[in-house]
Amino acid sequence: MQNPFLLQNLKSQGLTYLLFENSLQKKEYSALALSLQKNSFVNKTILSPAQEHKKLQDKDTTLTQAQKVLEQANNGVQKTVFTPSTNKRTNKKSLLPQKPQDYPAPPLYNNVLSFDKWNKTWKEAHVRCKLPFERPKNLSKQIIWTYAGLEQDLFTDSPNADRRNVIANIIKALALPKGTHLFLPYKLFYQNDQQAKLAMDNESSFFWSAMDLVRPRVLIVFGQEALEDLELPPLLPTQKYTLSPITIFALDNILYYSQNSKENDVMINFLISNLKIFA
Repeated sequence: MQNPFLLQNLKSQGLTYLLFENSLQKKEYSALALSLQKNSFVNKTILSPAQEHKKLQDKDTTLTQAQKVLEQANNGVQKTVFTPSTNKRTNKKSLLPQKPQDYPAPPLYNNVLSFDKWNKTWKEAHVRCKLPFERPKNLSKQIIWTYAGLEQDLFTDSPNADRRNVIANIIKALALPKGTHLFLPYKLFYQNDQQAKLAMDNESSFFWSAMDLVRPRVLIVFGQEALEDLELPPLLPTQKYTLSPITIFALDNILYYSQNSKENDVMINFLISNLKIFA
């Protein structure tokens, strides 16, 4: 190649050792290349088949160890990335208040008397409350209502007019079939007693024994006083609570609704929407 401009251009691109300016350079390069090739062949170690096999095993072992190191490194990276978030979820505390389901059932709820063991006072109340004589095999569609002072409205000649008006408006608004509603007091009047007291017989109560006899699907309780006397959770007005198999609806004090027409409307709408399945 005799073009000096082309040679200079190729040299500037790092191709100097691939080009020869004359035959002498070509001859010298050929002798040097041949010498290097011979030295490489002489210095190459010839291994026996056993040595070659061992060399391959050593290579495989090295690769296996490298893979293990890589896997351990990957596992370490995963732990570093995901462990903190997992711990964060585990240690996170719920901001929700305690649910009513966390409360145990009242002791008297599981300790009732069968109807044949009821005393005279209980059986008199049974007749006045129009309770069934036999316990049904399945849950009934009846709704039980109770509140503090119900025994006065049922068993005396001086019922509270405001309480009775509230109940009358509710029954009219619900318009459920006749016989759906049962009013069950948890206090009774005993002979020679001026005031009603919790109807108890040893370790059993009239109220929960009657509930077991009727087997209603729904219990509606007015007022915090009644909830406490029945040993139910401190429920808020219009709050539901399941005491299997009974669904309990808590409402405010019954006289509160007689004095607040707006709250009375809210309460009635709540009952209509929740009890419409009985229609």
